[in-house]
Amino acid sequence: MIELYKGRLQLEGILTVLAAAMVAANLANRGFHETLGQRQGVAEIRTADRSVARRFYISHGGLRVARGPHPSPDYAIVYQDAGAAVAVMSKGSQEAALQALSEGKMSIEGDFEFGMWFNELLQKTGELLKSPGKLLKC
Repeated sequence: MIELYKGRLQLEGILTVLAAAMVAANLANRGFHETLGQRQGVAEIRTADRSVARRFYISHGGLRVARGPHPSPDYAIVYQDAGAAVAVMSKGSQEAALQALSEGKMSIEGDFEFGMWFNELLQKTGELLKSPGKLLKC
């Protein structure tokens, strides 16, 4: 039982940092802001049981983030459980995501084209987190 809550807390932490980095990058990084201006929609990262979820509302270069599941996001990354999400997201690699997909620990739902664009945005955010100086470059 403790492991369940530990995984959920770790995932909440990862999603909070991810959301904060995306908001900061949108405010301070011109390239990131321009990328956000290319699409509109709602993306979500969540567990299959919806116990942990983060919604990303993208519209006209703006980004708003909220906790909890969306009733019908345009795109969703769904993890089997919080432990699987933490394992994949902490590695931050496409290989880890592909392995989780092949093992049934992760699935994707919704608009594939929007999803590919959102995944690229997540990768860009990960790169910015690894080099915080780039986060604030205009």
